[in-house]
Amino acid sequence: MNHRLRSLGVIAFFALFLGLTAAPGEAITLERAVVNAQVERDGSLAVSEQITMSDVFHGGYRDIPIAKGETIDRVSVSEPSHRYSYGGSTELGSIGQPYTFATTHIGDNLRVVWHFDDPSGGPRTFTISYRFRGLAVAYDDVVDVNLNVWGDAWSAPLPSLRATLRLPKPTTSPAYRV
Repeated sequence: MNHRLRSLGVIAFFALFLGLTAAPGEAITLERAVVNAQVERDGSLAVSEQITMSDVFHGGYRDIPIAKGETIDRVSVSEPSHRYSYGGSTELGSIGQPYTFATTHIGDNLRVVWHFDDPSGGPRTFTISYRFRGLAVAYDDVVDVNLNVWGDAWSAPLPSLRATLRLPKPTTSPAYRV
């Protein structure tokens, strides 16, 4: 039996591996996060992370850890009124063309960097979506889905968090635990 327990889904990516750039000397203000994860029939996980924050002016980044045998593809970044296009710098702290994003591998992480321009630093909601493959741990009788959607590495408090995990098909069976 494989005793490796990996988080299937949202993991503690946010707190441990998500960074956002603010004005020099200022900290971001987190307002809320909504995480939706869909377990697909092929065992992959479609993840959508919506993070609302303020006091960010030019960009953000997200480091997503990837273990051996895992891959991430179909990455996108958007806001309610803009879908970001692929291209631009992955250098942290750079100020790139607004509404662009790019990805790169940094060690065992996939880094997603996005750029915008907001002199007001007002509240913005960013959606980072991707497909995670090779993450599920399957046994003869069960598939582990261990969801840890927020961690403790943030210096700012998070007043509101909502997370959902959808199975590939509806079930009423009492044979699963949440």
